[in-house]
Amino acid sequence: MRYAFLSDVHGRVAKIQAVLADARQRDAIQIVCLGDAGGDECMTLLRQAGAVTTFGNYEVSGWPRLAAENRAWVQARPPLLAGDTFLAVHAAPWWPDGLHTLEEFAAWRQQPGRGWRALFPYLTDDEDYLWQALAELETAGKAVLFHGHTHRQTVWRCGPAGRLQQVRTAFPKCRAGTVVRVQPEHRYLVGVGSVGEPEDGAWSEYTLYDQDEGWVELVRLGRTEA
Repeated sequence: MRYAFLSDVHGRVAKIQAVLADARQRDAIQIVCLGDAGGDECMTLLRQAGAVTTFGNYEVSGWPRLAAENRAWVQARPPLLAGDTFLAVHAAPWWPDGLHTLEEFAAWRQQPGRGWRALFPYLTDDEDYLWQALAELETAGKAVLFHGHTHRQTVWRCGPAGRLQQVRTAFPKCRAGTVVRVQPEHRYLVGVGSVGEPEDGAWSEYTLYDQDEGWVELVRLGRTEA
């Protein structure tokens, strides 16, 4: 099973079209969108591609403005996806207790004094967040956590000895993708990057995961018009 994980499209239609075409050429069987798609045209392209999705902060704040079919599609999405060997989430695999749906997230956010980062923290802002995410992986018995939100491609690995190591953060512009082998008894936190607004270059980013062969590839495409 080969997955294409993407996130943070932010309404860039040409960029999501290019990423979806590239993922098909690379034999991705399942598209997984981790939120912040941004607008009806991008949502429709993802639906037509058979994507499964989580929701991000864009969907929490913007879902009422979507067309009816896209609004219903987003409302039915969970905050967290679980595969045989992975978890996938927009930001981090935790949020305030009692929240399960997009509408519950939106209602919670509208209360006074409640900020976005309680719903969608940046994993790379605090090493404690990385350890908490690894603990969630261990509890779930999964090998890899895929996340978006940071708009950067990153890979962190923790081995049996408990050493947390940053495996990959960047590589030269438009170079062929870097492959990280998923080793037994290790846990991985993978920032899939941003399709529409990456903070680490003027390209489009997404991530491939071959579950059977056991590798993650960070993919970057060349400059694409918005």
